[in-house]
Amino acid sequence: MRATALALTLAALAAAAASVHAQPAADAPRWSVDRLDTTLNAEDARRMLREADLRRAELGYLYAVPAFLHLRQRWGWLQGIRAQGVEPADAWGRFLLLREPTSPETQDPSPNHDTLYGATFLDLSAGPVVLSVPPIPRRYWSVAMLDAWFYNFEYVGSRTTGQGGGHWLIAGPTWRGTAPPGIVRTIRAPTDSVNLYQRIWFRDAADLPEVRRLQDRIVVQPLARFVDPTARPRRPDPARVLADAPYAVADPVEMLRLANRSMRENPPPSTDRALVEHLASVGIGPGATLPTDAAGLAVLREGAALAQRTLSAMAVEGSRTVNGWQMPDAGVGRRGAPDGVARQALAQVRTIGLNVPEEAVYYATVADGSGAPLDASKRYAIRFPKGALPPVRGDRFGFWSLTMYDRETLRLVPNAARRYVVRSSDPLAFDADGSLTLHLQSEPPADPARRANWLPAPAAGRFALNLRVYLGDGAVLDGTYAPPPVVEVR
Repeated sequence: MRATALALTLAALAAAAASVHAQPAADAPRWSVDRLDTTLNAEDARRMLREADLRRAELGYLYAVPAFLHLRQRWGWLQGIRAQGVEPADAWGRFLLLREPTSPETQDPSPNHDTLYGATFLDLSAGPVVLSVPPIPRRYWSVAMLDAWFYNFEYVGSRTTGQGGGHWLIAGPTWRGTAPPGIVRTIRAPTDSVNLYQRIWFRDAADLPEVRRLQDRIVVQPLARFVDPTARPRRPDPARVLADAPYAVADPVEMLRLANRSMRENPPPSTDRALVEHLASVGIGPGATLPTDAAGLAVLREGAALAQRTLSAMAVEGSRTVNGWQMPDAGVGRRGAPDGVARQALAQVRTIGLNVPEEAVYYATVADGSGAPLDASKRYAIRFPKGALPPVRGDRFGFWSLTMYDRETLRLVPNAARRYVVRSSDPLAFDADGSLTLHLQSEPPADPARRANWLPAPAAGRFALNLRVYLGDGAVLDGTYAPPPVVEVR
């Protein structure tokens, strides 16, 4: 769209220029595309060129953020697997599993309390692998596949493949083989380094043992071993992953050096070619070399600072708000979305491995419907009129959940009832007119029948809310659904 608009703008300028030459006027501007401004002095020219480089460095930093985070996340996963006594060369395809639901002690910001998780990485440069999943009846599940830029390129799960399970072949971009019998489908990954996330919904504490059994039966193995269990396939070399410690990086120049390496190992698609060429002049991109001179390094650091301010501004004001809720970004997790470079960077800084909207949509708020901050000293309610609950795909076990977090730490709120979420699967108490009222307060409602609708607030301070909709339908997918406002109960 932007390229078309630019072409039209240039065409309009050309037409205007032709009109000026055809009908000269006394006050017509005297300019030509083949004339240069000779009034610029050398200092002005250097300043303007440096400003152009700063903008390239800012854009380049934003472009590099997902590639760096993928590298950093992969390093952290490998350390976690090593801590379990597994040799690094044997680690690829082993899931690092979250066996317990998240709690107030969970360090990750805004944790999900709906599913148990598993994460692994693949190195497809050593050959294809096979993902095997058992039948998973009567519950939501998914295995999301993300490339080395944290873009979702495929899902298997309730939405896409149903509850029956199966075997899927995952191959890198250069593999030219043939899938053996027993494979449901061959999935082509756009990069050799791939991140898998498994999510399995749990009902309650009594349901956890069954979910853990399902986790253990989701297996990744080399294609050669799938065909012949006695085979000894080539193992990926973890040396380059272990060569750096990305969690210790504090200098943006070092971050860009590692991101360049990640981009070189996992090149972007050809659709990014013009952008990659644009960024190469400041040393950012696959195959690019960072400058070593003081002036060039200063440009990179200033560009990084500009990028950080851009991300902060987008986090505060970059999303549409309805009824006090920050509305989801329809383009998240997809290449080619408007402002995609900056939005992808922001999405991954906030939440690594964010889903595409068809899989899950997230609404967030830190304020009530009037715009006042949510304060634990007050009582609040959210009333969903009849028919106004988030629509979900019940045929695929879609659901919604409301979670509360401490606003400062974004951790779950400690409470004696150990209630951290209200979900559509709970035995909720509906009003006589078919509406649903959820209570957000530190003390439980006086009416015991209403306690299923209660989400405990902290004893003091401010809090935040996140409404997750898994496998949304209708208005959720077309972007017209908005949650009702949070209202103070006086």
